[in-house]
Amino acid sequence: MGGNGTAEALRLAELVAARICHDLASPILVISSAADLARIEAERGAPQSGEAVPMLIEGGDMVSGRVKVLRVLFGPPQAPLGAEDLAALARGHVGGGRAEIDTSALAPGTVFSPAAARAVLAALVLAGEALPRGGTIRLHGGAEDLAISITGASAAWPASLTAVVGGGSPVETALAGGSRALMGPILMLHAREAGLAPQLLMGPGVPLLRLARSTA
Repeated sequence: MGGNGTAEALRLAELVAARICHDLASPILVISSAADLARIEAERGAPQSGEAVPMLIEGGDMVSGRVKVLRVLFGPPQAPLGAEDLAALARGHVGGGRAEIDTSALAPGTVFSPAAARAVLAALVLAGEALPRGGTIRLHGGAEDLAISITGASAAWPASLTAVVGGGSPVETALAGGSRALMGPILMLHAREAGLAPQLLMGPGVPLLRLARSTA
């Protein structure tokens, strides 16, 4: 790999690290605030208010859930995952917790290969980013041909997705957009690895994101 390629690889690694830190910052702040509250109460010799422990539990649950999502997104493929398993991972962690995930239109028993599961989870996270004011993410189809629709106020697929679906380089798109625009490029890279071809299908409302088996 040449010098320029090395610089791009390092920059992409920096973006992934920045994204992980960003996603964990909020729950870690909750834990830190709870620890500070408990320490202040102990130093004052005041009766425990009972607020610190619930905050610690909430922060711990948030960290645990987000780490599971990040492990699938940025770790090596490990095992097949069912659609409901992926939805359970993503619920509460997409769209700031304001986006619902509906799998009722999926083929019963849909299971994704380890590589495809990463692409689908990236698509769910991206769908959450496409719903800044909350809404519903619906999955249609099955493992070989999946469609994802989004409905909600201000729903719109991020520019990073439209760029890579339109033929833009995932790495160049990621480098240009920064850590907050990382999921479109990451989705494309995972989809290619899984033999899937992301498409945006035009129609009424917001276009469908389709992940279908590539014929190339």
